[in-house]
Amino acid sequence: MPRASTRTLLDVAREAGVSRTTASAALSRTGRISEETRAHVLRVAEQLGYAPNIWARKLRQDRVLSIGLYIPAYVFSRSYYMDFAFGAAEAAHARDVSLVLLATTLDPADPAFQLLDGLIVVDPLDDDPVGRRLLAAGIPTVTGEFGPADLPEPDGVVVTDHPDAIRRLLDHLAGQGAQRPALLAPDTTSHWSRAVRAGYLDWCREHEVEPLLTEVPFDSTPADMEEATGRLLDAGVGIDAVISAPDGAAVGALAAARARGLNVGTDLLVASYVDGVVMQTAVPPITAIDLRPRAVGHECAQMLLDVLDATEPREHEVRELPTELLARESTRPAR
Repeated sequence: MPRASTRTLLDVAREAGVSRTTASAALSRTGRISEETRAHVLRVAEQLGYAPNIWARKLRQDRVLSIGLYIPAYVFSRSYYMDFAFGAAEAAHARDVSLVLLATTLDPADPAFQLLDGLIVVDPLDDDPVGRRLLAAGIPTVTGEFGPADLPEPDGVVVTDHPDAIRRLLDHLAGQGAQRPALLAPDTTSHWSRAVRAGYLDWCREHEVEPLLTEVPFDSTPADMEEATGRLLDAGVGIDAVISAPDGAAVGALAAARARGLNVGTDLLVASYVDGVVMQTAVPPITAIDLRPRAVGHECAQMLLDVLDATEPREHEVRELPTELLARESTRPAR
């Protein structure tokens, strides 16, 4: 009996009772085979101690088996983007592909860029020069959210229905008694911000509510949100609910309310458009939308790898993932 380290793909196929092609598809997590067959082949491979020859696969496919992920530097530390990166890394690892986090100074002409099979760009901004150069580089690309309209269409896009998500959040606030909800959101240089703002304005128009839309930085800090919320409260415009759109910044609205002697959950409802650990552990915990960033990152990587594995040209594809409203104490008046 050969040693485990000498087991071949043909050994796995024979032991599993499938063709060599089926065994290869199961082990590479590609191809249209049933999950039952895939799981069976993977169990057999593990029992035999089979280890795929990655270098042979690279030569055979004329690929380096590496994909790049670009996230703007000023938002990289935010929980959404961290979770997105982990999801993309998990999907790439499952198909024996490396995920490379790209430097924010990288130029497509750099040699390092030539060592990538494809590219993922998350939340492309209209005015981000690095992101624009990467999106125009001409290699297989998938984006998380739509990119600038004046650049070439990527091979695929994974999106969130932001207008629906913000409407559900506003409906929740209205159901809790809010009559004058304010939205604090970034400018219109990103698709998600444009979509959230549009959804908010449509909701206000339909419910005959005067909109209170305040522009804040894309990378707003809690201090930025505290200042912006404080200005609204001090202006005497009658707001009774605040939605903070930027990731991680909503705790600043809590501080603004406390500084003015307001009780969060009764005097002022506070919500975040982006969920994360900070929202979950705030006092009180903050109502938020779970945008499922890990799933979005995973789906982006899967889509890109499907594009790279395709033997025929694929049509441009858009996949939409669902969100979830997580109601917490910050919008639930104590009874």
